[in-house]
Amino acid sequence: MGKTKEHYFESLVAQAEQDDAEMIPAEFIPQVKSWKFGPALGESDVKSYPLTMGGMDLVLNIQGCLSPFDPSSLNGGARKTLTLRLPKIWDSPFHQMEEALIKEAAIKSQSLFGERLTEEQLQERYKPIGKKVGEYPRQLRAKLNTDGFYACRYWDSERKRAEPPEDHTGLAFNAVVKLRALWVSSEAWGLVCDATDLQLLEAAQVECPF
Repeated sequence: MGKTKEHYFESLVAQAEQDDAEMIPAEFIPQVKSWKFGPALGESDVKSYPLTMGGMDLVLNIQGCLSPFDPSSLNGGARKTLTLRLPKIWDSPFHQMEEALIKEAAIKSQSLFGERLTEEQLQERYKPIGKKVGEYPRQLRAKLNTDGFYACRYWDSERKRAEPPEDHTGLAFNAVVKLRALWVSSEAWGLVCDATDLQLLEAAQVECPF
């Protein structure tokens, strides 16, 4: 990606953060030790453990995200991957969550993985839902259903239902994401993260880079 487009995206994120800073405070990630891992689901080599907290879904409200790409899937199916660049305020919560998750998984490794595993072993197998590289914004990869009962809902800036945009590239959103489950296979594991609601923010005013 060129520097001009990178600068444009960073400006969009900064504007989104400024616009929404006084609207809804960031809801940080509940402590992993308060999560409940439900009974295993699935009869294949990959199993999932539903996640709840206090009997409720584990939901995060993330303000001022940027979608650098349009959602995509390998087979062109209705369940796609949406990449969201997050405001800096979320860097530490996600980092702390992943550290705590690995520790909790080690404690529960016998029941989750069927064998005793150390934190080091689990770290090697862990497939994160996002990444942070250097000073660039943290990216979160969420699953987005485009059809069916669980299709992602879209909202406009006035909190009214809206149609999905034809292209998500370069758009800023407020996002509601659900940490739905922990998935486990013989060689890897990670979280299932679904984007359930996206509120399209008004286009940010960005200076022309030329």
